[in-house]
Amino acid sequence: MNSKAIALLGLSLLWITPWASAENSLSDYAMSERFYVSFGGYNVFRADSSISLVDSDLGAGVALSPTDTLGLDIETTVLKLDGYYRLSPTGKIGFSWYRIDTESSKRLESSVDWVNPDGEQITIAAGSQMESSLIYDVMKLGYYWSFYHNEKVELSAGGGFHISRFQVDLDVETDSNGNPVSQDSGNVAQTLPLPTVGIGVNYRVNPDLYWYLSAEGFYLTYDDWDGSYTEVQLGLEYAVLDHVGVGIAFVGNSLNASEDTPEYKLKYHNQFNGVNFYVSWFM
Repeated sequence: MNSKAIALLGLSLLWITPWASAENSLSDYAMSERFYVSFGGYNVFRADSSISLVDSDLGAGVALSPTDTLGLDIETTVLKLDGYYRLSPTGKIGFSWYRIDTESSKRLESSVDWVNPDGEQITIAAGSQMESSLIYDVMKLGYYWSFYHNEKVELSAGGGFHISRFQVDLDVETDSNGNPVSQDSGNVAQTLPLPTVGIGVNYRVNPDLYWYLSAEGFYLTYDDWDGSYTEVQLGLEYAVLDHVGVGIAFVGNSLNASEDTPEYKLKYHNQFNGVNFYVSWFM
């Protein structure tokens, strides 16, 4: 399910759902929990990632797909943490974090251009045995204002910071003839702290069941950076106990970032679609 399909489904649910009259007390609001946190297994079932690094003077550099070229498995299941603390009936601080951390050992089928720790472009010959790793961290923190909030529906908007950190490391274990070598071929690593804006919908079907839709993103250009990020999430949660729930959410996100300096031009693209199965605790 892509981001557009998720958004259309969520809007359809909102359209066919009758709204109830507003109330004033926090206990009568659709989402009255003061504190909420969820732990889940985020299964990435579709991923697309690419990195390019070009020397501005030479016009040559690195361009590769971590999955296809290096054999890194990004389609995996990782821990995902989400939560919020409600400061008042109309304001809350939300947070989210997950990390994809994967390693691979592969004999290269074709030559790969790379950049060593000294900043020099090198070519790793086809047939070389490579040890590689990829780390992709996503952390979010923001404030959300409930501009419409009654006993059935909560509509919110807000903003905050999205921090993405990615790092790709390569090490050559044997050369193309199978001879052992020990070559640290360096890494590409960047941390991108960028602002986001977002909207969200929560609808309480009954006291134990609710569905939600959220969308956030940014487009920003500053100094040498140019970047965009979008994430759409559609989920359903059921309270199995007084303070414990279980849920499922379909998530799609995309990050594109480029850095253009006098020395080099870096481009990074990452797109994930996945489903998050989780357990929540609230009070």
